[in-house]
Amino acid sequence: MNKRELQRLVARLERESEAAPEAYRLKVVLLAALGYAYVFLITALALSGLLWALWQLLDGDFFGATKVGLLSGLISLFLVPALWVRIPQPQGRILTAADVPKLFAMIEKIRNKAQGPKIDQVMINDVFNTSILQIPRLGILGWHRNVLVIGLPFLQALSRKEFAAILAHEFGHLSGRHGKLGTWIYRIRTVWMQVHDSFSEGDGFAQLLLTRFLRSYIPYFNAYSFVLARQDEYEADRLAAAIVGPRTLADALIAITVRGRFIEDCFWRDLWSRADRHITPPFLPHSAMRTALNLGLREEQAEQWLSEELKHDTFSDDTHPCLRERILALDTACELPPDATHSAAQALLGDRLPELQHAFDGLWLQHNEVRWRERFQTVATAQDTARRLEKREQQTLSPTELGHYALALETLGRTDEALPLLRQAADHPQGTASAALAAARILHTRDDETTIRYLELAMQRDRSLCEEATTQAGAFYEARGDSDKANPYWKRLNELQSA
Repeated sequence: MNKRELQRLVARLERESEAAPEAYRLKVVLLAALGYAYVFLITALALSGLLWALWQLLDGDFFGATKVGLLSGLISLFLVPALWVRIPQPQGRILTAADVPKLFAMIEKIRNKAQGPKIDQVMINDVFNTSILQIPRLGILGWHRNVLVIGLPFLQALSRKEFAAILAHEFGHLSGRHGKLGTWIYRIRTVWMQVHDSFSEGDGFAQLLLTRFLRSYIPYFNAYSFVLARQDEYEADRLAAAIVGPRTLADALIAITVRGRFIEDCFWRDLWSRADRHITPPFLPHSAMRTALNLGLREEQAEQWLSEELKHDTFSDDTHPCLRERILALDTACELPPDATHSAAQALLGDRLPELQHAFDGLWLQHNEVRWRERFQTVATAQDTARRLEKREQQTLSPTELGHYALALETLGRTDEALPLLRQAADHPQGTASAALAAARILHTRDDETTIRYLELAMQRDRSLCEEATTQAGAFYEARGDSDKANPYWKRLNELQSA
């Protein structure tokens, strides 16, 4: 099932759910039961085969026992790894109640109000998110561990009350008040998706017996459960609003949108822009993030971002409704939340905050130090190239030199100057593939149709760029919503990858 087929199916199922919600839920339950029934049937057959083979072996029928035993063993061999799925453990630092008592007190308070499950482990990482992961010990059979994963940037961006609202929403997904059916579907949907990702592409009889059905079944189950998953987001919002109040939850949702965008579009961009001038970072991210938010996020910018976000509709492949629809469902005003004097990180982590900031700063530096130095060297080289070649008349530059000059200008952020030179270098009969690809890259950002001509030119001049250029061409048309023109490129990409 491709993306367009999935979108059409989900749209039809949403209409069906709205027309007859109870009948639709029953259909999802029956579909979920079908998956379990198939797995248990294959398991029962495999075990029966092994027992029969053992019985025949004891009865002296070595040949018959060997055939059935091998087949049953092969089925078991492929069944167990595929279905005994292990969801990857989240990465981060484990927190305890002794470390951060205020955080654990809040977690327990929200959990009691939401009638949520016990949290087995609390972790903190460097991601802008907070979620409760249910990690099954027995694959599709369940027996889950509940792990609360909190992002330090998330805690630094939100106030104490805003974080409490998001925590209540996460507990809402797993709460007894949320409905056992919804919680069950929420769990097994995640596990089936993981099972689907674990399939190999083997063609053996045992693998086909196990996976042909499941490879067809799981996408349909995901589509049917997708509709319930989106409805469950509203249910979790309603429960959170009942605990913290609709206004506080709305503030939290808006804060995530606006402050998250500041961190992504401004904070990180500003930090990495300094690699152009400094051989080492002049400041480290997690220690500086809250101060940057307080000083850098202007109200007029936040208002503009909020206005832009409210114009977005719900994405067809996202279980989360758009911000506008979530705020509308809360029946409250859509306005910027007040600035908090202290962040949730300051209020809940206390004396541990500087230590955690330092630890995650060290981890970030460890992962990015080489990349930072490479960027510094790249810019230094580009500056040297630009200074050397701009002294010469452009008509005296060879196509290769013109391409190098233009690429240096692009590296230095002078794209308006670089683009005409890249096109000139690419259009020359002796032009380079790199110049054509760079021209296409800039034109793509401007939604210019000539992007495709330069991608095709890059492929003609360097066959090793075919996969990259074909992917960019398909993405160009997909971004325009023109799947008819994108599909031939996706087909070509499949042919290139299978060659």
